[in-house]
Amino acid sequence: GEMSIARVDKILHNKGDLPTARLRESLKGTMALNAGVFRTQELLDEGCQKVNSMYQQFEDVVVDDKSPVWNSNLVETLELQNLLTCAIQTIESARPRTESRGAHARDD
Repeated sequence: GEMSIARVDKILHNKGDLPTARLRESLKGTMALNAGVFRTQELLDEGCQKVNSMYQQFEDVVVDDKSPVWNSNLVETLELQNLLTCAIQTIESARPRTESRGAHARDD
């Protein structure tokens, strides 16, 4: 509805200077290093700080292509916004889990 249109409009008219790809690569590296299969509390805590910082940096992401039709830059930016939300949920929920089972193992 209207909230979705406002979300897209805000992203399209953002005045930031951070390319979507740069923030996406940073998120990818942080999640691989700090929320991988083998984890420690120190890595998870560091990763939480980094991911939360990236979530704030999203306000500075710029979409160069302002076209509403076939805009792959906009699609990538919307995907990044969703990835950031998932990353925060993943890493924040991993912090209190100190057991090793399933798809992760604690090294501490």
